[in-house]
Amino acid sequence: MARERVRWPSVVDRAREIVNGYAPMKVTLRQVMYRLASEGTLPHTAPMYRRLSAQLAKARREGRFPDLIQRWSSGIPTVVPSPLA
Repeated sequence: MARERVRWPSVVDRAREIVNGYAPMKVTLRQVMYRLASEGTLPHTAPMYRRLSAQLAKARREGRFPDLIQRWSSGIPTVVPSPLA
């Protein structure tokens, strides 16, 4: 069975809907990935997680995606601001 090509613009749009659905709370990249994988939008693999991270970071730099939170090893959530902020 051939793999279907990922259409990143629509994935980023769906990820934005997921993040905005939690407003005013912030979410992590991992939460977004789990939601996309559970919907069947993306396969739940480490390489796909890294590609999603790169795509959402690019969209944030371009001002097309809301901020996410980053959980550091201390367990304290930190907001990762848009580079345009």
